[in-house]
Amino acid sequence: MTPRKRFYLKIREAPVTARSLPAGMRDSAEFKQLLDSGIIRREKRGRGYVYRVADEEAFAAFVESSFPVDEVEEPVAEGVANVAHYRDSKARQRPGKRIFLLRGWREVIVNDFTVSLEEHTANFGFFAAGIRKAGLGKVCSVENLDVFMAAEEVLGDSWTFLHPYGRIGSQPIRGIQAEEWLHFPDYDYTGLEEYLRIKEVHPHARLYLPDNLEALHRRFSKPMKAGSRMKKRTLTSQLPEVARVRSLLEKTGRFLEQEILLYDIKS
Repeated sequence: MTPRKRFYLKIREAPVTARSLPAGMRDSAEFKQLLDSGIIRREKRGRGYVYRVADEEAFAAFVESSFPVDEVEEPVAEGVANVAHYRDSKARQRPGKRIFLLRGWREVIVNDFTVSLEEHTANFGFFAAGIRKAGLGKVCSVENLDVFMAAEEVLGDSWTFLHPYGRIGSQPIRGIQAEEWLHFPDYDYTGLEEYLRIKEVHPHARLYLPDNLEALHRRFSKPMKAGSRMKKRTLTSQLPEVARVRSLLEKTGRFLEQEILLYDIKS
């Protein structure tokens, strides 16, 4: 674990004294941005000062964008051990469980078993499994649960829709075989990063972009959270679909949630 990551995990748990703050961290542009935006605050305490997280929601978004789930740098403790040692089940990163929800109207292969998705979709709304490997044919990964439950209204019923529990890590992606892969995310930095992570494993993957993306963005976009930032992979991508979304984000500082696509169809 890097000193940078260790520091941010530490300050998430409790205030950090100014004396214990590494000089390199204190003088970094990243830390100054967190201070200027009010996500972290410097406060007087006793004879000195402490730094503490003031905006927990924005700080959580910053940590999520800075340290993706699949970037594990050392063996990690399970949740029970985390509670025993740190009094916090999330104190240290845990391996992903590879749990996915699936919706569709065709047969698929999951962990070497044939699954009739139509039956499960009709009776229960979806099929859930801890997937080690799968053959899904035409798969469309959907970022948000509400859209996943109605994605066929946007894209039709020829797809097998996939919704991950948490972010999609590179290792689970490798276990999925797909003839086609369409990614349907929020139009923000995280959505672009997930798309590029999938495309590294499945070069034929495509990003779903509505024809009227710019018009929807003008009307329905919302400000990005303080501390949101673009990763190098997204910043340097030459893919036209990534550049199209990236341009909107950079010019406006606003992003578009995918739920608006359901509204756009019904309105």
